[in-house]
Amino acid sequence: MKSTQRRNILFIFLVLFAGAAAGTALSIFVGSTMPGGVVQDFFLNSKPLGWDPFTLNLQIITLTTGFTIDISVASIIGMACAWYFLRYFR
Repeated sequence: MKSTQRRNILFIFLVLFAGAAAGTALSIFVGSTMPGGVVQDFFLNSKPLGWDPFTLNLQIITLTTGFTIDISVASIIGMACAWYFLRYFR
């Protein structure tokens, strides 16, 4: 594989992130337009993945870090579609 044909890892992560964001937006839109019930719960249900913010105080500098991402079924479908487009448009 030539170096010009290799995909940059940052580009892959950006495309997958865009797919997850599109899937989440679609999930919120479909969930808000559906009547209440099991289908709406399916689209609006998500699980947080990551760690809570924590602070490290070193007296000279204070560091605060944390990362959380909400994963839903629609965001996984969006990431799968983005991965398909990455594989299709080489």
